[in-house]
Amino acid sequence: MHPVCDLVLLSWNHLEETRPCLQTLFASTTVPSRLLIVDNASEPPVRQFLAGVTPQGAIREVVLLQNETNEGFSAGMNRGIRASGASYVCLLNNDLRFAPGWLEELLAVAAADPAIGLVNPSSSTFGDRPSSGEPVEVFALRRSHLRGRYTEVGMGIGFCLLIKREVLQQLQGLTEEVDRAFFEDEDFSIRAQQAGWRCVVAEGAYVYHVEHQSVRDVPQREALFARNQRWCHRKWGKWVRIAWPCFEVPAPGSDALRRWLERLIEWARRRTHLYVYCPLPDGLTGEVLFRSVGLIPHADILWLRVPEGIASWAVLWRILLRRKKRFDIIVAPDPAWGQLAAGLSWLHRAPVVPQQDEERLTKQWQRSRLVS
Repeated sequence: MHPVCDLVLLSWNHLEETRPCLQTLFASTTVPSRLLIVDNASEPPVRQFLAGVTPQGAIREVVLLQNETNEGFSAGMNRGIRASGASYVCLLNNDLRFAPGWLEELLAVAAADPAIGLVNPSSSTFGDRPSSGEPVEVFALRRSHLRGRYTEVGMGIGFCLLIKREVLQQLQGLTEEVDRAFFEDEDFSIRAQQAGWRCVVAEGAYVYHVEHQSVRDVPQREALFARNQRWCHRKWGKWVRIAWPCFEVPAPGSDALRRWLERLIEWARRRTHLYVYCPLPDGLTGEVLFRSVGLIPHADILWLRVPEGIASWAVLWRILLRRKKRFDIIVAPDPAWGQLAAGLSWLHRAPVVPQQDEERLTKQWQRSRLVS
C-alpha cells in the first residue's frame, strides 16, 4: 500500500529528544506512512542511531537523508519535501511527543474542506498542556470530544504541520531566504493564503511540543530571530492590532450576526489581531456565536467580555489601561463614542476610525503595517 502521508522529521543532535520523539511517533501512528529523517550534520553517535531506525507498525518505510553540513530548517525540510511523493506531507520537529490518533485527525480535518491546505494539531505550543504528571495520551483522550472540530488561524507553525500535496505543488516548499531558522513557516502560510488556502488547527489531534530544544544551541538565537522577523515584516508588513468594540451583539443564529462575523473574519485574514470588546451573556462565547451561524471560529479574533449596561465606558477604560502591545487602530461603533475616544488619543495613541468607513479603515491598516 502506498503511504498516505510522508513524515519529514528534521534532526540536529539532541538524541535525548529525538529518541522519545520517534518512540511515540511509531507507537501512535496508525495511518500508512513513510518516515523521511533529514539529519542536519549531527554528531557521529546521533548519525549512528538514526542509521539504525527501522520501520514499525503503520510506518512502512524509513529513509535517512544525511546532510554533511547544517543547512538550517528550511533547506533541511525542503530536502525531505523533494524526496516525498504522498498526497500529504507532515513536517516534524524532533522534540515532539505524539498522542494516539494524531495523524488520523489531521488528515480528517484536512479533508473536511477543499480550501484547507495547512493543518496544525492542538499542542502545548498553543497553550494546551496536560496537568502536572498527566501522560500525554491521557490528556489527548480527554479531548476526544473535539474530533472533527477545527479553528482557522492566521498562520501554520512548522513544528508539526500537515500540508496538502497541491499546496506544495503551487508553492515549491519553504523559502530559503531566511537565515537558518524562524519565520519560514509564517512566510509559507502567507503565500498559501494568498493562493486561496486556509490554515487551521485540528482541535481533536494532539501533539506535545517540548519547544525550542531543536534550536537552543543555535548561535545568537535571539539576534537571529530578530533579524528574520525584520525580513518577514519588510516582505509582508507587520501584524496589526485592532480594538473592535461592539455594545450590542446580534442574536445567535441571526443573519445580522453572520454578516458581522464574516466581516471580522475578513479582517482577521489580513495579518490582523482583532480584540472584540462586547457584553457577552454568561455561557455565550465567541466560538458559540461562530458555530450558531455555521462559521468556523478564527483564532485571531479575541473576545473580551465587558459588563452590559456600562459597555461603552468599560471598553474605553480597558483600552486606556492597556500599556503593552498598544492598539494600532480603534474602531468606533458609534459617532459619540468615537469622538470621546479620539479626544483621548493622547493616552491610547491610536487613530479612531468609524466602524462603517471601510475605505478609511483599510487605509489606516495599510499605514499601520508599514515597517518603520
